[in-house]
Amino acid sequence: MKIRILSIFSLLLIYINCVSAQVLESASKVWQDNKIAMKINFLMPKDTKGDGARIDFNYAKFNADSIVAFAAKSGIRTIISPAKIGNMYLFNTSTDNNSCYHKYNHRDIIKELSMACSKRKIQFGIYFPISEKHDNNGYPTSEKLNGHIKKQITELITKYGKISEISFDLGTRSPEESKELYSMIHKLQPDCMVSNDAGNGYYDFCNILKYHFQKDFLECNWRYDSSLSFHTSYFETDNAQSDAKRIIQKMAEAVSYGGGFMLNMHLDKNCQIYAYDKEIINNIGDWLKKNSFAIYGTSRTPFFDKFDWGTVTRKDNMLYFILSGKYPKDGKIKMYMPEYELERADGKLATCIQKNGLIDIAIPASAYKGKTINVLTLKFKQDILDQQPEAIRTITLKQHNAIPLYSISGFDFGSTYRSTVKYSWYFEQLMLKQLELLYTEQEKGKKIEIVLDGKTYNVTLNNGKPSSLTATDGIVWGKQYICGPDEKMFHTPHTIMTDIKNPPVENSAWKEITIGKHTFDAKPKDTYYVMQNIESPREQNIIIDAGAGNGIEIYLNGKSIMKHLNPYGCKFRTEKVLLPLKKGNNQIVMRIYNRFEKNISYILCPSKEQTIYKQDFTLQETSKKKNHKLTVRQTGLTSENDDTELSNLRIRLRRIAL
Repeated sequence: MKIRILSIFSLLLIYINCVSAQVLESASKVWQDNKIAMKINFLMPKDTKGDGARIDFNYAKFNADSIVAFAAKSGIRTIISPAKIGNMYLFNTSTDNNSCYHKYNHRDIIKELSMACSKRKIQFGIYFPISEKHDNNGYPTSEKLNGHIKKQITELITKYGKISEISFDLGTRSPEESKELYSMIHKLQPDCMVSNDAGNGYYDFCNILKYHFQKDFLECNWRYDSSLSFHTSYFETDNAQSDAKRIIQKMAEAVSYGGGFMLNMHLDKNCQIYAYDKEIINNIGDWLKKNSFAIYGTSRTPFFDKFDWGTVTRKDNMLYFILSGKYPKDGKIKMYMPEYELERADGKLATCIQKNGLIDIAIPASAYKGKTINVLTLKFKQDILDQQPEAIRTITLKQHNAIPLYSISGFDFGSTYRSTVKYSWYFEQLMLKQLELLYTEQEKGKKIEIVLDGKTYNVTLNNGKPSSLTATDGIVWGKQYICGPDEKMFHTPHTIMTDIKNPPVENSAWKEITIGKHTFDAKPKDTYYVMQNIESPREQNIIIDAGAGNGIEIYLNGKSIMKHLNPYGCKFRTEKVLLPLKKGNNQIVMRIYNRFEKNISYILCPSKEQTIYKQDFTLQETSKKKNHKLTVRQTGLTSENDDTELSNLRIRLRRIAL
């Protein structure tokens, strides 16, 4: 009887988890389709007396209906409001009397906005800032996710109807606290989307600032966080129409890469929308009224190519060419799409023909000279699928010929970066029966998922036969140098240009240092660079030992080949890195990143163990297709947004099983 009760309970838990997953999946689809959000910002002007005091907002003049009606008229699908401004709570919380409710005749701003959004069927989200604290030396500290904070979040999620999303301004949290926060919100409201501010990869969507947006597809829900304008006294403005056009260009670009877009609308001390912001949003709204079909409910561009003339979105069998770029020199847009039959094309004065698979669109110059951005609509007889890249011809799939698939990861905002969560290849192989997996001691024991032509295989890297790399005599390790510190976020470009005369840090220089492990004092967010030249008599692979504290990145000959944060709380970690050396001089630059610690350690040296493991994986059936698609990722990670850490893995293709 006891066993039977346990079985029923287990089945019930499985059912509840499945339902919760379906609810969140549905909420995710709505979030993706809505695309455009508007965040309400209360500016904090300083007192003109010079004492630095803040002028209080006149919350009595706040009008939720007016703001939401304006947003709805402008085509905004989601409104996000802060729940706290400075020390003033904008909702009726039982934890603090410093709130609008207690000081402004029972005004509950969050309740008023929630009701106004519900009335107009607009999604309502909340931004809840919790300040990060620092000790006397500037090191980040933060109180635990205590009962006080939990109660405030619970009130926000349970007292104000449907909350479509919640974001934070949290200090650094442990993975356990991030998981607790994420789970608590979904327990209270399963379809509430949680932002990446929760920390440590526990999120449903990301807010991305301009330095994280690199015109790449991401494997997560994301939204470009744009700044509209401050009052004209804060910075020089152009004119509302041209500013709106620039914002629409960025909006179209974000949507074409699969993201959303967030406008920022600012209120003055009387809680009124700044006139300039209102004018900009009105212009954006006018454009959306005419062209919303190219934004809402669309998917990312199916093309890998980037176009100077503008960008592309799609929906089922429709392509939308948004002419947000530069007028083509020959006045034409040409797309080779032999798999699709064009049914019709609509757009301002454009003419379109399809011949032998080539779509030829003639664009008049007037399409780019107006004060707005025009859209061309192409309707096909077939649904538009993702374009495949040109198939590569190779016998070995490796990091250097892969298409990396990115997500967003990080402990907190300062350490946020684009993590490589998968590697993908599109390759040509007439007969395919077996994969030989080659890896180092670093990957030994890891569990990976291989998806080949739509079929999923799970493999544990634990059965490989060891084989020694035969390094050629004549490899020469040059002098080692260090440069820094530089205070940077962990997110940086994927390339680096430096040499002994051109250090990567301003007002600094390369200093010679002995090869080995070093430890020295450091501050939070300090970044150091270590440079090492290696002379190789031929092309070959070698294994090095590379170690760092909170984060590490390895550049080989100017290009990043490995980058990730180390596990939270890890002060030092050494790992094996496979380097594909070219003949002649090779430059290694290791970037070491410190987020939390009071000192930093590193090591960069040749590994004593030059061992590669070779493990066969035989397919059940021989694939006779000409072209194949394969993706690989590590499973069992704390978060699916964590870096997959498989840069050393190589996959050799075989026509027969050995």
